[in-house]
Amino acid sequence: MDIQEGRLISRVKLEGKKFSIFEDALIDTGSAFTVIPPEIADFLELETNRECPKAQLVTASGLIEPSLKILEKLEAENIMVERLPVVIHEIPDPAPIKVLLGMNFIDKVRLIVDGKEKTFQIEDP
Repeated sequence: MDIQEGRLISRVKLEGKKFSIFEDALIDTGSAFTVIPPEIADFLELETNRECPKAQLVTASGLIEPSLKILEKLEAENIMVERLPVVIHEIPDPAPIKVLLGMNFIDKVRLIVDGKEKTFQIEDP
């Protein structure tokens, strides 16, 4: 995949128990968690993470405590990650992307970035 304007963007499939949705997602190595907005979490009817219902995160705007829910499946470049904890948080405008793939996703895949060629790949480890 090509790096677009200095950003690693992948088309992903997000799945809840009954519904799924396709979105563009930004790979963000500076984010501990994968982040999705409340409207997508509501559409997918995600369940609350019972082990840890809230996360404490430091953002550019300060400390926040968003809800943690469980995404049934996340598919990126034919790689499937199941039961992924996600932070429910609206990424402020004017961000062109609503979904961030954080380190809790990146830790489960092989991410290969070639800055010179301006390409990247997501592979099964």
